[in-house]
Amino acid sequence: QPVVEIAEGDRGVLPMAVATSGLRKIITPILQELNLAPWFETVVTADDVVHPKPAPDLFLEAARRLKIAPQFCRVYEDTDAGIEAAQRAGMDWPGPR
Repeated sequence: QPVVEIAEGDRGVLPMAVATSGLRKIITPILQELNLAPWFETVVTADDVVHPKPAPDLFLEAARRLKIAPQFCRVYEDTDAGIEAAQRAGMDWPGPR
């Protein structure tokens, strides 16, 4: 998967977060099973915000937890709602899908 390859290249170099519309009880075991959990400083799920994508809440919460201003964040996203959320958060999205 391209996103995993990107994350592997940035692991330990840049602070990283997962910001997903999935539920924590589903996402945590997946990240653990794939041995990806240690790569990320924080995981923000639908359980952590009031408004899901395309609202920017997930991405803004991830930036807050990382202590990085949104304009300095890059989002790797493959859904229309996620791309809209990233843009609404004022974050870079390298596109295309």
